Amino acid sequence: MNIGRNEKCPCGSGKKFKNCCIDDPKFTATKVNNGIPRKYMSEFALHTFSSKVTICYPKLLETVDVSNASYHIYMINKIKRLSFIENSLKVTDTYVEVQVKHGVTLTDKVETIKIPLHENMVDYELESDKILFMKDGCGGGVKFDILWIYTAFSTENLECEILYVGQAYGKIGNRDALKRLKSHETLQKVMADILYEDINYEIAITLWEFTPRLLTSMDGRKGFQVTDKEDKEHFLKVLSAPPLYLDSQIINVTEGALINYFKPKYNEKFKNNFPDIGHKGYKFYYDYDYNAITVELDPSCVNIEIYSDCTGYSQFSPIEYLLNSEEERKSMFVL
Repeated sequence: MNIGRNEKCPCGSGKKFKNCCIDDPKFTATKVNNGIPRKYMSEFALHTFSSKVTICYPKLLETVDVSNASYHIYMINKIKRLSFIENSLKVTDTYVEVQVKHGVTLTDKVETIKIPLHENMVDYELESDKILFMKDGCGGGVKFDILWIYTAFSTENLECEILYVGQAYGKIGNRDALKRLKSHETLQKVMADILYEDINYEIAITLWEFTPRLLTSMDGRKGFQVTDKEDKEHFLKVLSAPPLYLDSQIINVTEGALINYFKPKYNEKFKNNFPDIGHKGYKFYYDYDYNAITVELDPSCVNIEIYSDCTGYSQFSPIEYLLNSEEERKSMFVL
């Protein structure tokens, strides 16, 4: 009996064969590739993680602080339309209380948000159903939009459905990329579609800065496919490459992994052909014979939960892609 590595294990556990009994002598006769050994003793992966994240409404893109951030990837997200409830503002000795409703014609829920008082603010006013005006004693003050208030002070995560993933081409201190994004054709189309389909929803943009790391996995307990000489040459080749820094190839591969994983409604490229050995945008990682690519997101830092029609996401389970099929090469994450 032949069982594929990705098929259910014959032991009845319900797990994939590769994650269960593939190395159990009891099932030796059923193995495909007989539990293939690692190609190298030392395997490598590119890991990128979100080091900075922000969320805003499209019309406020130009106000995003870019003084200490380079946002490389953006996501167009569908969220429930948020609005302050009129006359719900209350000021106590220690905090400001305001109610926020989710939806317009269909209100899913009403949530009470508490905002700590600021020593320099003397009065608070709902300027509209989207703006909270905190006034100082000198005729000025600060205006905060409801999305910022919600993600900063709500005790619940804001659900964000990912509709599109793209590159922001951001650089520290440069707003040009965000200005271009504001008038991006896809963003305009998505906003028009959502407004037409259901007034109970609106669009929010999440901006992501990524930092790369080199992951290494070493396992000398068993044999590997190449010779000792080839293993050493590969080890030295990878480590002799320039230190990882954010370049176009890393951004390309991060974008590709995110699109293929979430398969957003408005994306086309990378949806069904990632990773691709023939793609020039991340050729380096094939040339240096990397084992895998992983992408890690932390949506909790802006109090959101991200998902798409295709899948959800857990910040404790990074996105992983092997650069070769599991039938050809063993994952470095399987010991």
